[in-house]
Amino acid sequence: MESSNRIEDLILITERLVDLLERENDALSNHRNWELREILDEKVTLSRVYETRMRVISDNPEILDDVGTETRQQLRELGLQVNDLITENSKLLQTAITVSRRVVELVADAVRDATPSAGTYGAKGTKESGVANADSQRAAFSLNQTL
Repeated sequence: MESSNRIEDLILITERLVDLLERENDALSNHRNWELREILDEKVTLSRVYETRMRVISDNPEILDDVGTETRQQLRELGLQVNDLITENSKLLQTAITVSRRVVELVADAVRDATPSAGTYGAKGTKESGVANADSQRAAFSLNQTL
């Protein structure tokens, strides 16, 4: 594949990756987690292709010698845009993971608190049920679908 075709191909791949990262970041920011599953496969594929193509150019920088200044500038700007989107994506994913982990912890705590125990011995040496009334055995919690 000649140099200009490689660069044009990389530009198209990078534009698709930019679009995909923007969609994923939007879905993460607006708590539309169901959309992420659809995006994941394409993201993995595009990321691998992008990385491979960038490695070829990194290993053979002379490929850029045959390409016009305008095309090099377009590729540079797209690369910066991808880097910014990846940074944002990383932060959004980390936040979503932290929130999901916290929700699981809260549910586990609620279940643990709602589980009846065998009771304990009180200050007078008598066995206490650990439950003052029936209301204390019910654990109320609500789950918001926002992550």
